[in-house]
This record gives sequence, structure tokens and C-alpha cells, in this order.
Amino acid sequence: MKVISDASTLIGLARIGQLNLLRKLYSQIIIPQAVFEEVSKEKKAGSEKISKASYIKIEKVKDEIAVKFLLGNLGRGESEVLVLAKEKQADLILIDEKKARKMARRAGFKVMGILGLLLVSKRNGFISNIKAFIDELNKQGFRLSNRVIKEILKEAGEL
Repeated sequence: MKVISDASTLIGLARIGQLNLLRKLYSQIIIPQAVFEEVSKEKKAGSEKISKASYIKIEKVKDEIAVKFLLGNLGRGESEVLVLAKEKQADLILIDEKKARKMARRAGFKVMGILGLLLVSKRNGFISNIKAFIDELNKQGFRLSNRVIKEILKEAGEL
């Protein structure tokens, strides 16, 4: 399965100590160069864990024109994620930014954010509950929709 990830999902999982869920679920994650630079050079919380994870592969985007076209609506990382997903014929994009998710879905990609990853991880028996991780993400300043939190907790049988 080809999985392309944006920075926010990686950073969120690293902050709550659950970055290894990606390896358990997908064995390899591909990130574009801009995402790597965002998580490693800006020294965000959890960036060291991300840059040392052997299952995260960095790839350069080939179609710079497509990236530049998307830059009018998205940041560099999100733009490269969408273009790389097209180039690699990705099966899944991990992204949390609302506008980027909407564009990815419109382009026909399957999209999942950090809450969806936690739900899938619980269903696969890798974690026992989601609520504690959501609480920690909120403490860390990760922006999550209350409506989506409620839906995920209901689906997980924790509400």
C-alpha cells in the first residue's frame, strides 16, 4: 500500500508518542521533501523521532509546475503531498488540513487524518482507547473539530 503523509499527522503522532502506529499499519510512509524539511529543519516537537524513523521514506516531487499551481491555495507541504500522491498513485493520503483534505478527495484520493488513524489502530488492536490520545493532542495544541472527535469516539465505542 502506498501511503503519502503530510507533516501535521506525523507531528501529532510523534507528540503523543504513537508515531510507531504508522509502521504497524502501513510498513512504509512516503513524504515529499517539503514535508521532511517542515518536520526536521523547523525543529517542531517530535521532529527528531520523525527524521530518524527508518520506515519514513523521503521522495522529491517531479512535477514542480503542479506544485506551484497548488501553492495559491495550499502550503508547500500540502501541495507536494498531493502532487507526489498523484505521481506515486498513492492508495492513501494522511493529511489533517481541511482545505487539503477536500482537494485530495475531489481528486479521487482516499484521505485519513490523525483521528482516523487512531480509530484504525484501535480496531487493529494496537491501542486500547482513543480518548486519552485525543485529550493529549488537545493539550498539545493540535486543532481538532469537536464534531469529528464526537463521531470518532462514537465509532470507537467510547462515547
